Amino acid sequence: MSLRAKIKDNPMLPLFWMRSIILRKLIFPLMSRNDGFNIFDEEWESLIILDACRYDTFEKYYRDYIKVGRLEKRKSMGTETTSFLIENFGDAYHRDIVYVTANPFVDKLLKGKIYKIISVWKFGWDGNYNTVLPSTMYAYTLHAIKRYPHKKFVVHFIQPHFPFIPLSITDQTFKELRDSALENRDPNIVNTHKALHRISSLDFYVKFEEKLLIKAYEANLKITLPYVAKLIDFLPGKTVITADHGETFGERLHRFIPLKVYGHPPDIPMGELTEVPWLIVETEEKKEVDLSKELAKVRKILPKRFQEEEIIRSIVNKLKRRS
Repeated sequence: MSLRAKIKDNPMLPLFWMRSIILRKLIFPLMSRNDGFNIFDEEWESLIILDACRYDTFEKYYRDYIKVGRLEKRKSMGTETTSFLIENFGDAYHRDIVYVTANPFVDKLLKGKIYKIISVWKFGWDGNYNTVLPSTMYAYTLHAIKRYPHKKFVVHFIQPHFPFIPLSITDQTFKELRDSALENRDPNIVNTHKALHRISSLDFYVKFEEKLLIKAYEANLKITLPYVAKLIDFLPGKTVITADHGETFGERLHRFIPLKVYGHPPDIPMGELTEVPWLIVETEEKKEVDLSKELAKVRKILPKRFQEEEIIRSIVNKLKRRS
């Protein structure tokens, strides 16, 4: 489509372009620069990432489920997943990390940079909610811990990020992201609800009232934290719970700028998007747990090929011990 045809189809387009130029050239540079920390500057053996988890929301609810650890606030290097991954992982090869992920962007951006990526978004997809359930991430991670006992772990839950499971609020957006990753193409996600008085990363965020979005978002975190709490004891060494970025629900871009922001648009260094939890759980705070016993409980969640691999390894190990 030619530029003239685009403008004829959407007469407001020049105004959006003008707004974008003003924001990026004049407004964003005046806002606080996002000089966040790199996750590899900190010491940890296992890292749990809660996608789009705001610091204030995590602080409000985490003690209801996680009784150990010391909570600190950190500033993320990203305002959405792609910038978080690019800024933290760079071009280095991380030979000691197994990355268990419900987010397809990890495969797209970190392939060849990680010892092993376990793509739960491929094999553990839930078609009813168009997402990966926390219980599925829990089961896959236990399996990974058993299989790679001498590696560090990054465990990337998609919650509390939309789709919102408890309130059954979903659409085809995350499914399109998954399909595009499977087909190795750019996602076809169009924001059709643009307005000059707001910035939103997806149409979804302007279809519901802000209070309902916040309630659904908090509920998504609450159903995930019990699995995070259980997982802490199985993960190796010092474990940290954090987020790749935060989330906005109609907060003003700046106190002097009457633009509302929804979701997690790129390159907007708002505190709601960059302030993330950093909950540190030391090794000595963890309980003694039986990984094999727990795996037996969740094995039915894993695909058949994962179950078969585990059975084969068990037989091989028994034969080795006998010899």
